[in-house]
Amino acid sequence: MISGMSNTTYPDCPFCQENKLLRSTPLAESEGAYLLDAYGSPGCYLIIPKAHAETPGELPDSWVEDMDTLLPEVPADLSNYNLSFNLGKQAGQTVKHLHMWVIPRAAGEPASGKGLAGLINHANRR
Repeated sequence: MISGMSNTTYPDCPFCQENKLLRSTPLAESEGAYLLDAYGSPGCYLIIPKAHAETPGELPDSWVEDMDTLLPEVPADLSNYNLSFNLGKQAGQTVKHLHMWVIPRAAGEPASGKGLAGLINHANRR
């Protein structure tokens, strides 16, 4: 782990596993992270570090290995997908425990081929 990062469980954090606030069972786990269905976003998934981290700089050095282990476990076609972190309230972060979105994409879907900006713009037009 990066020095200064703690394994402290935050009692009100919905992504710290030890406090039993997770709303669903992880789909898969690696040594340092776990995979969840994204609550309220059907077809999307979250990769969440087990140790509480609030910024990418607090992620353990093994984060890339955890991501490589969990991406193949996503129960969706990942021939086309976006990966995303939301950092800060104005960027849409609602949970302080850092989590990476895995957003599968397919031809014929709204904003197909336009990256996250196109997907966001399409969603805002609804």
